[in-house]
Amino acid sequence: MKKFFLSLLLILLVFVIPQTVSANSAAPVNTTIKTLPNTVEFAKTYKTSSENLLYLLLSAINEHNYSIEEIQFKTGSVLFKAYTKEFIASVSAKDGYNSFIKIIPADNNYNFSPSLIQKLHTYIENNNSISFQKIL
Repeated sequence: MKKFFLSLLLILLVFVIPQTVSANSAAPVNTTIKTLPNTVEFAKTYKTSSENLLYLLLSAINEHNYSIEEIQFKTGSVLFKAYTKEFIASVSAKDGYNSFIKIIPADNNYNFSPSLIQKLHTYIENNNSISFQKIL
């Protein structure tokens, strides 16, 4: 009987107690879902050509010291990184006088500061009167 209790105690000490201690000391899981306010505009229309809007977007990204990872001029897409988070910006023409820009996170995780996108839109709005010219 004494051997039975000692073996039971040994099993408890070796297998059961360490698992319950490690299960209680695990990092807590964050179950809250953060949503962005409705004031963030991921897509916006500007009164300029799509080529001019693409150059304005590139200068806005450069102005705020975000790093440009990839540029595709044919499709009007820019992949850039801001504070260790990647974003995709796409520019398209609506008609001859209006263009459309859409900026979304690359991983579809919308848990970030909305000021990242608002800074880019503000820069584009303030410098929209600038027209870029091709240099030969």
